[in-house]
Amino acid sequence: MNPQAAGAEIHGERCRASLAELDERVDVVDIFRRSDAAGAHVDEAIEIGARAVWMQLDVIDEAAAERARAAGLEVVMDRCPAIEVRRLGV
Repeated sequence: MNPQAAGAEIHGERCRASLAELDERVDVVDIFRRSDAAGAHVDEAIEIGARAVWMQLDVIDEAAAERARAAGLEVVMDRCPAIEVRRLGV
């Protein structure tokens, strides 16, 4: 997802402006945006029925996280997947 590059192609995949444009099921929405933009993407994740949202390092939106939890999504906030994978030895 890249709202600014919607319609462009990266590595043969078309960029889309929103999660609603996807045809396949999404398990985890990884949000790598400023905190003030994260809430809108959390709301999109809730709307499409994602199972979880992951907000990257320094991306913190407590209100959005609470909305996601209330909708039944798992929430990870202010964490980097690459760091966590190494830490957990996965």
